[in-house]
This record gives sequence, structure tokens and C-alpha cells, in this order.
Amino acid sequence: MEVTWAHARAPQTTLFPVSDPSQVGEARRGAAAAAEIARLGAAAVGRLSVVATELATNLAKHAHGGALLIRPILEHPGHPGVELLAVDRGPGIPDASAAMRDGFSTGGTRGAGLGAVGRMSDSCDIYSNPSGTAIVARVWADGPPRAAHGRTLQVGAVCTSAPNEHVAGDGWVVLQQEGRALVVVADGLGHGPDAALAAEAAAGIARDLRQRGPAEVVERMHLALRPTRGAAVAVCELEQVTRQARFAGIGNISAALIESGASRNLTSHTGIVGHQVRKVQEFVYGWPADAVLVMHSDGVATRWRLDQYPGLATRHPSLIAGVLHRDHLRGRDDATVLVLRETQHDSAIGAEARARGPELR
Repeated sequence: MEVTWAHARAPQTTLFPVSDPSQVGEARRGAAAAAEIARLGAAAVGRLSVVATELATNLAKHAHGGALLIRPILEHPGHPGVELLAVDRGPGIPDASAAMRDGFSTGGTRGAGLGAVGRMSDSCDIYSNPSGTAIVARVWADGPPRAAHGRTLQVGAVCTSAPNEHVAGDGWVVLQQEGRALVVVADGLGHGPDAALAAEAAAGIARDLRQRGPAEVVERMHLALRPTRGAAVAVCELEQVTRQARFAGIGNISAALIESGASRNLTSHTGIVGHQVRKVQEFVYGWPADAVLVMHSDGVATRWRLDQYPGLATRHPSLIAGVLHRDHLRGRDDATVLVLRETQHDSAIGAEARARGPELR
């Protein structure tokens, strides 16, 4: 079975607060650093610089509590990219789609900023309400990856480190194969480098056992993580043919399937993988084609409801991850939000579409 994308441990997200114009340059340099990790070519780096500058400038001029979250995209072998996710806490944009067109302005300017984001990125999407706005833009080294056939998974993720730490003690991995995907979130005990080692070990086991079921993967993680400080782990297998989600979790990784506003929590057992596991049990759930899977570590509070954000469930998963991270971050630990939903097509804007102008998907 061919693996279409796989990575042992996805790069963490770097968060750049942007509240005044003096912070725009730092955000732009952060985007350049991510481009170097992703090995983008000169043309893509140039487009990325424009997108980062415009998103950060827009935050500085018009938003409250804004931040630019930057992540190298390395999940697709042969198709690296960089994701920029701008989030703020208001005042919101009344007509979000119009704001992405050249010439739109609410402040007396030429209104070219967000239009440039649409033209220079390979894909973009926006969600806004009075409590704030989230904009995601992706720039790829050589065009976005395309699904070989049928429906594919859209993935969005935010993974940030605890305050005063340079490395996140959380990790996540999505291993997508034909008709199937194995999804993992791991939270190393505590935070810092030792927690990161535990999360990396869990992700490595998932990579090696990507064709096995969740319960077996968790059991093997338990053996492999004994030399580490241990981790909370959740593993979900999504099957397109049977439309089932098989799930096994140990510890306080939260997971939910959301369909038509209704949320179904996925069951984990207490314990610490690598140290204290009394029982590994696999649960089977229905996986409707339009369902959204949300998994997150305990750095994010659990008292959220996606139906409190009208229309967000239909947007790009990165927007969902960004909004939940923005509004429910506890602020004292590593925090990961991983969101997946199935789509019939790639939501990218290719070079030929950029010539026509921005599209929102």
C-alpha cells in the first residue's frame, strides 16, 4: 500500500505576536526561517515574504491581540511548503470574502494588502466574526500536492511550545495511505526537550507501524517509551471504505468527531504511555464523510464547542485549529490542535488561478 505522505514528527508552530508595525519585520524573518527549513526556491520565498508582510501589517494596523503562526509543511514528500496563519481578537471583518479582493479597504488605503495574500499564495482561506479573524495562506515550493484519486484529507495543525521553551513537548503525525489514515497526537510528560523526546519516540513508532491498528500501535509505544519520561497518546485510524474511525488513547489527549454541529467525544483511558498503562482498548465509531476530527493536548481547554462559531466547520482545518488555539489556550503548557476533514478536491490556488485573481475555498 503506497504511503502518500508521512512524517515522523511534524515541525512545531512558531508564534509571532504582532500588535504594532515594529513587529512586522520579525514575523517576516520567521517566515524566511521556515522557508529555509522547507527548502523553498527563490520564487516561492519571494511570494512568501510578501504574504507574511501583508498579513503581519494587516494585524498591526487593524486588529487587537494579533499573532502570526508559522509552520513549515513537510508532511508531503517532494512537496514542501510553509503555512502562515494570522489570528486576532477583533474587531472582525463584516465581508471577509470582499476583504481578500484588491481594492477593498475599511481604512482609506488602497486596499491591496489582503488581495496580495490571495494572489501570492497557492491557497488561502478566511474566517471572521466579531470576536476575531483567522486567515490561512500556504506557499509551496513547486505547487501544492494533488490527490491521486478520490477524496483526500485536509489537515490543519497548530503545535506551540510552553512559555520560555524553545521546543514543543507535544507532537503529531498524520500517515495517509490509499483509503486509510493513521492520526497521532502525543504529549510528552511536562515540557521542554525531555518531553519532546517522548513525543518524538511515539511518532516514530506510529511511522514504523503505520499499517497496524490503533491498539497495537499504542501497546508498542508503551514499550518504546519506557526509557523516556512518558507521554499521553491518542491514535485514530480513519477508514474510507468502511467509514469507521478506530480509536485508542491513554492519558488526557482530547478527541472528538463533529458532524452537523453535534460532537461525539472519543474515549481514552487514564495512564502514561511508557510507565502506567492498565488497559489499552480500541473503540470503533462511525466516520461520516462530512465529519470533522479534532484532537488536542491538554494545553488547550476542553470546554469549546464548534457550533459556537457558525460556518467554521466548513472552512480549512487550519482555521479551525487556529481559532480553537486562540480562544482556548491555557497558556502554561505546550499546546497542540490537530484538525482533519475529508474533501473531494484540493483547495489550492494554482499559478493559473493566481493570474485570474484570488479565490477562497
